[in-house]
Amino acid sequence: MQVSVVIPTYNRAGVVEQAIACALGQTRRDLEVIVVDDGSTDDTAEGVGRLSDPRLHYLSRAHAGVSSARSQLS
Repeated sequence: MQVSVVIPTYNRAGVVEQAIACALGQTRRDLEVIVVDDGSTDDTAEGVGRLSDPRLHYLSRAHAGVSSARSQLS
């Protein structure tokens, strides 16, 4: 069974890389991390882009609020 960790973010470049690293550092092998960027205007996209892991997926969308970002994958 694959586990998906969803990280909604908005202008959190300073901490999103740490959250991703924490999630990817788990011991489960069947893990994916999905970052849903809710229209950040800081360098969130660049920070996530510096990370290289096939389990990491980045989705960028227009700003619509945290609840919308969380339900993006529903």
